[in-house]
Amino acid sequence: MNAGNESPLKVRSARDALALLARKVYERFGPESLPLIEDVCGKLGRSVGERMRENLPDGNLKTVGKAFSEGASRRNNPVDIIELTDTIFHIKGYRCNLGLKDTHSELCRAMMAMDKGIFEGATGEKIDLKILRSLAGGDPYCEMIFRLVE
Repeated sequence: MNAGNESPLKVRSARDALALLARKVYERFGPESLPLIEDVCGKLGRSVGERMRENLPDGNLKTVGKAFSEGASRRNNPVDIIELTDTIFHIKGYRCNLGLKDTHSELCRAMMAMDKGIFEGATGEKIDLKILRSLAGGDPYCEMIFRLVE
């Protein structure tokens, strides 16, 4: 784990700055900071998702998942889609845009409230996010399932 090392994340956007700040706050204040990080990341995600929805033909999870994966590819972070339906978006990713590779899996889980929020904002629905594997926790890839809560 790189807990004491400087993050390799370059700050090129507000999201990058939030990721770096969250990491530094977590490393300084520990697990007590996770609910705050999760709350802020979730709010940012919902805002991004709501703006995303304005450019989509509908808020169907399948439509949002496809747009999300296309955006990841444009950001040089392609994902493998394992399953994409009206109720499930299951992906694998091989690069952490939050600079958390081999750091803190619990921080990853808190910060992934951002992606959950994106899906909730874009679909207008409640989303359950399961993180099966995480680069932050030392896994060889990230694996996540976004599921529409019915």
